[in-house]
Amino acid sequence: MKIFEYRKSENKSVAKLFGFPIMEQTSDYMTTERHQSFFKGFVSTIKINDKYSDCSNKIIKILGKTIIRREEKNNFRTYYIWNKEFCRFSLLDEFKKRYFKYFDNQHDDIYILRANSGETYLILTYILDKLIEKNNSKKPLLVATLKYHVDMIKMICPEIPYVYIGKFRLKLKDSNFKIDNLHFFLLFNHNHFLQVENQIRKGELGQIHYFYSILKSLGISTQEINMRHVKVNIDDENKMLDKVKKIGLNLKKFVFLAPEAQSCKLYDEDFWSELINQLQTIGYDVFVNLVDNEIKLKETINYKTCYLTFAEAFALAKCSKKIVSLRSGFTEFLLQTNVPIDVIYTKFRKRHFFDDLDTYHVIAGFGLMQLPFVDKSKIHEFNMYEISPKQCLNEIVNGLNQ
Repeated sequence: MKIFEYRKSENKSVAKLFGFPIMEQTSDYMTTERHQSFFKGFVSTIKINDKYSDCSNKIIKILGKTIIRREEKNNFRTYYIWNKEFCRFSLLDEFKKRYFKYFDNQHDDIYILRANSGETYLILTYILDKLIEKNNSKKPLLVATLKYHVDMIKMICPEIPYVYIGKFRLKLKDSNFKIDNLHFFLLFNHNHFLQVENQIRKGELGQIHYFYSILKSLGISTQEINMRHVKVNIDDENKMLDKVKKIGLNLKKFVFLAPEAQSCKLYDEDFWSELINQLQTIGYDVFVNLVDNEIKLKETINYKTCYLTFAEAFALAKCSKKIVSLRSGFTEFLLQTNVPIDVIYTKFRKRHFFDDLDTYHVIAGFGLMQLPFVDKSKIHEFNMYEISPKQCLNEIVNGLNQ
């Protein structure tokens, strides 16, 4: 018997000490609830996230009786003990105390990027200019909350000032709010994406698309948007060239593979290994872009890889003859390489609400062909629950021979 054991599945975690459960946790993506039980229910907690913001309520019970309750609403966090108010804090004051050191009087409107790479790319490429115009922002400032946001800002809208705030937290009811002379716009909270995904799941095939849902939420029409073009900084390009020179990549004839994704389930590693073999057989070198090292390719497979930043990876992909990518947020960005791209779709992972959603809805709701101003002739989308791995490989490889 193990002294300590911890097991985690998609929506349940259990910790045991000498075989006795000391903690059990279940979470539900659909209802945004999390339940915890310690020492067989001696102490239990319930956390419920607000459907329309990042605020949440929490209850702590002992032997089934509520002892402490926390509520976050109307921009206040209130604690109750035995259902009597114990203390109250202003969430606006908390935000100001934590983050106002990053801002000054040189700016009026602050746009907080709170999304992964795909949605952030769409915001910066298609939407930001119209938002600035619509809000009459004279001195806008972008807030990057993930490191690759900085790369994206520098490549898409380098003239707009930005600050980077890691581990950014926001517990306010409204996505748009004012503090002193500053106007803040949150793009977006977690529950925006949850609602969009739920609409895709419940709606008719092709009725809801995540990009047009973003436009709708912001009150922007397709006729109002333009497209910014990605520009690679010369320093990033030179750094990339130095890195790939060291690994001996044939820049004149190679294929760029991106087999990782946060949302889509990883596809069979044997598929990627066989693809590399077939590409090499017809004379192509292969670069595999690995960030999280979730894909474990066979040691016998001869491919090139090295760590690249977001900007460096884009610069390298732009030099390739073809891109093959599992559908991810990075895939949107790769569309601007102007390189033919084969996109592989699988079911979403870590969203058990999507478990019974076929890949047709994923493609319809998150497909790249529906995005504006893209060259559809260079995009080939594969539903991997519709096509066999062998047929997919043949189409990818044969496409290079044409």
